[in-house]
Amino acid sequence: MLVELDIPYEKVTSPMVRRFHDIWNAKRGDRQMPNWQDFDPAEMRAILPNMIVTSIEASPFRIYYRLVGTKAASFRHELTGRYLDQIEEFPEEVRTELAKEYRLVCEQKRPTYSRDVLQTKFGHTQTFFGSIFPLSSDGITVDRCIAIEDYEGTRPDDIAPADAGRGYGVKPPRN
Repeated sequence: MLVELDIPYEKVTSPMVRRFHDIWNAKRGDRQMPNWQDFDPAEMRAILPNMIVTSIEASPFRIYYRLVGTKAASFRHELTGRYLDQIEEFPEEVRTELAKEYRLVCEQKRPTYSRDVLQTKFGHTQTFFGSIFPLSSDGITVDRCIAIEDYEGTRPDDIAPADAGRGYGVKPPRN
């Protein structure tokens, strides 16, 4: 598996991630970041199943999953109402990578984009694109984020066990 974090926007080929990028930019206007209140779910109906909404706690820095779309939950497990550092379904390295990516978004107050190349149980590779977009209720501090994960038509049970162990797909059975 290959994971590339904080890739340039130009490398993102996912129409879904690119569409949300356009929505986020339109909502922020001349501000650095939009507010959660700027978004209308009806405007992004097709994206909602792939959306993850988090609250950001500054001190200590923690990520709380407020809302996880149905498609995202089928790939990432049900995360709603949990803190990232408490999600045992994700290995420590995955929790650390995600926390670093969220911290980067919060510190730099800009979106980040990622690319994961996963192995399917059929021996093929599949590329997923993701993004994390900052939101601010006061225009200064990032207090929420919206993440979009595009699974490119793959089903959760198509993911190979090694990559499923990284927090994607169906969890491998415990021995």
